Amino acid sequence: MYHTLIEEIQSLGDEFYLLRVSIGPVQEFISEARKTRDLFTGSNLLSLATSSSMKPIYDTYGSEFIIYPYIKNSKAHYNSIPNLYMAIIPQEGLESTLKQMELALSNFLNEVGSEVFKKLPNCGGCDAQWANQIKDHFYMNWVAIPITIDELTNSYKSKVKDIQHFFDERKMTRTFDQWSGSNAKKCVQCGHRESMPETLFSELQKDKRFKFQIKENERLCAICLLKRFYDVHDIKFESLSDISVRPFKQLIENGDAKEIKDFLNATNNLRNKLHETSVNKIEDLGGEWFYREHLDYTFIEKQYGLKSSTELGSSTELENLAGSAQEELKNIYTIYDTEPCKYYMILSMDGDDMGKLMSGDSLDDKDFTIDYQGDLSKILAKSGEKLSNLIESEGNGCTVYSGGDDLLAFLPIETGLPIINKLRDSFSEEFKSINKTPTSSSGIVILHHHDSLRRGLIESRKNVDAAKEQFKGKDAFFITLRVFSGSVITWGSKWTIDDFIIQGEYAIDQIQVLDLLERVVFFMNKDEKHRLSPDFIRDLMGELPAFYKYNKHNSKWSFECKMFRAEFGRLLKRHISKESDVWGDLWTGNNKTTDIMTEVFAYMADPDRNKQYKNSVKDNFENFLWIALFLAREDIGRSDKR
Repeated sequence: MYHTLIEEIQSLGDEFYLLRVSIGPVQEFISEARKTRDLFTGSNLLSLATSSSMKPIYDTYGSEFIIYPYIKNSKAHYNSIPNLYMAIIPQEGLESTLKQMELALSNFLNEVGSEVFKKLPNCGGCDAQWANQIKDHFYMNWVAIPITIDELTNSYKSKVKDIQHFFDERKMTRTFDQWSGSNAKKCVQCGHRESMPETLFSELQKDKRFKFQIKENERLCAICLLKRFYDVHDIKFESLSDISVRPFKQLIENGDAKEIKDFLNATNNLRNKLHETSVNKIEDLGGEWFYREHLDYTFIEKQYGLKSSTELGSSTELENLAGSAQEELKNIYTIYDTEPCKYYMILSMDGDDMGKLMSGDSLDDKDFTIDYQGDLSKILAKSGEKLSNLIESEGNGCTVYSGGDDLLAFLPIETGLPIINKLRDSFSEEFKSINKTPTSSSGIVILHHHDSLRRGLIESRKNVDAAKEQFKGKDAFFITLRVFSGSVITWGSKWTIDDFIIQGEYAIDQIQVLDLLERVVFFMNKDEKHRLSPDFIRDLMGELPAFYKYNKHNSKWSFECKMFRAEFGRLLKRHISKESDVWGDLWTGNNKTTDIMTEVFAYMADPDRNKQYKNSVKDNFENFLWIALFLAREDIGRSDKR
């Protein structure tokens, strides 16, 4: 493709510009979200805005003139177009092209804003405030440097370095419009723009078209309303409850016809009373209908904003219908001996040192060509598509965006651990064709489906940054568990422990840390005869302080490794029955999993051996144990739920 490009542009002269562009804001725009709809729409709007700004380039010169990203398949990934791109522009066309790009970006947002504003009920002259907040919300940062055909052919790497340097300088400056505001109430979602007038929200509450989309006391600005009400075609907006409940729905949907029919009949009777559409299949029922507390009459009364008992007829009748639906759901819980999990995972993943890879840091000048960078762009596009497909087909999750080197997704916690490892491996494998194996770092948050989505999104990004900063060589992850009662626990690790020595005798090439966590949790959720009792973790945590000694002179902890191994083995024998098949479980080859557990736990707990983590190894190990215990409590890994 790029050989053709150089041949093509020669007919346009010898002098060009290398153009680097970014569209913003990014993280704040996407993460300012209360509902999954806000999040998906924000990502979609940013991708479409970026595409709109690119359009004058490929309309005038062709898509080949956009070096990065590879956009041939962008229609299939309209949520995942990176906000940063690079292109080649003929020298005489730069000024006019930039003007067209900025105009296209401005027109896109104004058109989308106008489209949404027309849907809203009359707000008594709030159109000026709406237009002012929408206007120029997206901005375009750009840098262009001159480049000749000879430089494109023979010194491309140095030019890429130059433009990267100038672009970093450009990001240090921001263009600000004069602030014009008042002491009016701020938007409850973003917290920094003024909310639209009260009259608008009064009308929204009355309009059935906006049922459940705006909470009773929710006051939003124009940008947050835009994300809430913009129609994204071909996207189904699943709630956080839908994501949490997915494995449970799949478990029961092929169950006994009578129990499913009774449950659907009871929920449809309640739904009809609430003026909701009846459903015929389990898969068509929203996630909230599988939680008993959501079928409680008091919850329904609050959720549907029932001001009086006469709004939907007799309150007694509605209460009876809710009770009947609860009983049928309870019956399903009993039959399947399980309840739907109330927690889900947010996964943020980011390639390590991708800027260095894209600018050819590890290559000689002669090897880093425009063709090579084009190949990288194709690989990233393919990687983004592959990771998204893995999340949806094997992880039972949903992708918010997957741009190749960055990813944001939601996963049920039942499928999260194994698929996250696959995603990490898949990302690295895509680059084998160019003899590169880049690593990635991840931020994972486990949180309740009623917890703040925005808080979880911020935490996941923070965990990505922490993984890159707190582990030598990056290639790591952090998991934060936010228990709904208020506890917050964070544990981090490298993805793998390489060349691991077992009892000083033999080595295992690589141990996947999340695989070990998954196996331990699986052992704790086996049947009574074969399981590793969760009390094993509790007892180990209770005795953990005895294995550490603090040296005041060097302010370091020492660890009694031999004593730990001995006590670990004793606790295993105490909490696993002699008849258990756990004793015979093999990790790789002839290595017993219980032996691997003993050695890896000792390694993770020992500050002198586990030196890749820069902070307190002792606290980090204890948090690992807490997370394992939580996952076991949630029945993660139970064989009949897999």
